[in-house]
Amino acid sequence: MRFFFDVLSERSRSYDYHGREFLRPEEAAQMAELIAADLGVSDTDDWVGSHVQVRNAANEMLCTVAVRAAAV
Repeated sequence: MRFFFDVLSERSRSYDYHGREFLRPEEAAQMAELIAADLGVSDTDDWVGSHVQVRNAANEMLCTVAVRAAAV
């Protein structure tokens, strides 16, 4: 199954037009958690407070994961 990972904030949106293949929706949800964690430790806080939204090929939302600042 193909899943798409969009990063959405109040100021900007980054849409995933290519997607990635996973066997199960749970794997896509885990990938969203990894993307959110990675954005939370970036050099800037630009994405902190945004969300990673997972959609399937039918454009149905599977889940949303918040991007939080990394704990120091």
